[in-house]
Amino acid sequence: MMKCSVRKYFLILSLIFLGLSGCAGEKPGRVKEDTGQAMEAEQAVKAEEPVIGLILASEDAPENEEIISQFRKEAKAAGARLEVRIPEVSRKDAEEAAGLTESFVLCEVDPIEFQMLFVNEMVAEDADVIAILPNHGEALEPVLAAARAVGIPVCAFGRDVGEESCDLYAETEEAAAAVAGLLEKRK
Repeated sequence: MMKCSVRKYFLILSLIFLGLSGCAGEKPGRVKEDTGQAMEAEQAVKAEEPVIGLILASEDAPENEEIISQFRKEAKAAGARLEVRIPEVSRKDAEEAAGLTESFVLCEVDPIEFQMLFVNEMVAEDADVIAILPNHGEALEPVLAAARAVGIPVCAFGRDVGEESCDLYAETEEAAAAVAGLLEKRK
């Protein structure tokens, strides 16, 4: 008997809450229309603005700030938006991943996996150019080649990757300018 009255009480409160929430605010149709227009306007602005995707090697690398600063400067000059992804791994782990040979099965490969995921994110977000400081060139070759296959130019810097994996390789100091050049070619 008690169990039944608790259910009825809960049902009545739920109906009252739903009824009151429908009465508050503006007309539902109007809110949806405005939200849709705002989303369309935001997407139109994003579609016009090119995107440079920058993927770094580790979160505690001392050169991160300088690299990001150079890329921001070049992105601003090119009228592009910079999207930065930094794996949540230490520099030590990234360096260990870079030195891996043979099998990755028994090793901690988060530095490589994070970068693979970030490349896939950049492809899904339709980046115009991807710049990457690879943690392991050979392991990243398939995802970088896939990005290139869908038409996204790739610039690797700091550590070599295979020729099929990138459109160009640049030294770290020259990477931001090289990516700006790739973006210009794409326009």
